[in-house]
Amino acid sequence: MTTTTTTGDFAGKQFAEAEVATKVIEQYSEAHARTFYKYVMGGGGYDIHYGIFRKPTDGVYESSKATNAALMETLDRTRAITSDSVVLDLGSGHGGLSHEIALRFKCKVHSFNISSEQNEMNCEEAERLGISELIEVSAGDFNEPWLEGKKFTHVVSCEVFCHAASKPALLKDVCEHLVPGGALVFTDIMGADGADEKTLKDFTDRNATTEMARPSGYLQQLKEAGFSHCGFWDGSYNLEYYFKAMLDVCLKKGDEMVANGVPKPYLQKWIDALTDRVEIESSKHVFAWGIFSARKPGPVF
Repeated sequence: MTTTTTTGDFAGKQFAEAEVATKVIEQYSEAHARTFYKYVMGGGGYDIHYGIFRKPTDGVYESSKATNAALMETLDRTRAITSDSVVLDLGSGHGGLSHEIALRFKCKVHSFNISSEQNEMNCEEAERLGISELIEVSAGDFNEPWLEGKKFTHVVSCEVFCHAASKPALLKDVCEHLVPGGALVFTDIMGADGADEKTLKDFTDRNATTEMARPSGYLQQLKEAGFSHCGFWDGSYNLEYYFKAMLDVCLKKGDEMVANGVPKPYLQKWIDALTDRVEIESSKHVFAWGIFSARKPGPVF
């Protein structure tokens, strides 16, 4: 059995805080993993995150773009984004959201991400889009001291906090990196309030996590970290559709993915996991997902 057939298989494991960063790199950075996620969550684009479904024909690509639009609207509503704003995209992946923010608001965006391979793709796409002067890309692990001394008007993050070694510690760090009155907006995949870890095993077996958050837990942790005006839009109803869309891509594009370097055993484990995930979410609704927003106390403008 080769490494590529087992990389990203975390069955029966829940990682200690010190282990998470290396497992995140394992999950996303190898070539076959990047290919898989670009098909199955990005739909060929640069957005590897869950989506908001607006039409029956929407798939992973369209719904992910709808999430980007909702994130930008929420970020701008929480604190107006101007050309003088400096936005931190924390855990920026391939940079899809960073690029959209820069293109829409003509402001500086700092992409911070653990994967050097993804960061390279981010820079190449920013160059192609003609926005290199607005995008700064840094490599690093937010479970260690990061971007010390830097301040931002806004922080946005998409499906990344689930990989935090300590979510309360990360939220405190984010608050410290914001200017007074700064805005934080993020999404995350969570367990529903009341769900136990055993029911979430299908997810944790395929993702580098310590323990999955709960919506009520995040709201409390945001307040304890020093944020005010904390809110949550519950978009959990989209998850069943997104899991089905991911599975549909695996089934329809599987041969193409294999031809592009995704090992068959890796693909099959994902098909099995997504089949289980669709069933458990449609019948028990144990996962949660949505958009959090909060402000650091300070001036509105």
